[in-house]
Amino acid sequence: MPSQSRRLAAAESGESSSRDIGINAKALRLRRRITLDELAEKAGLSKGHLSRFERGEKALSVAALLRLAAALNSSVSALLGERMEDDALHLVRGSDLVMRDVPPEDGGYRFAILGKPAAQGISAFIVDIPGNGERAGEGHHAGEEIFFVIEGQVEITVADRGVVLRAGDYLQFPGSHRHLTRGIAAHNRVLVVVVEGPGERVGGQPG
Repeated sequence: MPSQSRRLAAAESGESSSRDIGINAKALRLRRRITLDELAEKAGLSKGHLSRFERGEKALSVAALLRLAAALNSSVSALLGERMEDDALHLVRGSDLVMRDVPPEDGGYRFAILGKPAAQGISAFIVDIPGNGERAGEGHHAGEEIFFVIEGQVEITVADRGVVLRAGDYLQFPGSHRHLTRGIAAHNRVLVVVVEGPGERVGGQPG
């Protein structure tokens, strides 16, 4: 395996994919919740150069890569995609699910948060809906909502369209549409994934 110094030299010369390294750097920056301006200042780079680097249009010198890794509190290996950052993996065991109860007047269902609290752009939930229980979505974001039925059978009404989903069925629709989920079987478990629109933050309860 090539030494790190050789890999750094390849990255500096453009032999290593600048696009991949830039994507890794941007992903690290977003996970750290650092703005482009803040990172550019910390790393001693111009905002324009850093932006082009994240898009894979510019390479960085070895010295700049080292400064960038330090500014991200990371390593060059992580920037090169050779090491997985600890915070890049988020595992929730089934035995660790914390189910939260929603009052009967609000639908009487239960849910657990799966996604990372500081995750960018995506939120995931397990939702348990009792028979004849309902979960209403206000249609409050510009992204997408994804439903995958794990157990049972539910009816989902999106605007003026209704569809029945059984275990193994998948449904995706714009998050800007009001929707209503109703449990049909005695016990129903649904995976709900909310993909946010640009610049949005969806709260800690399935929409």
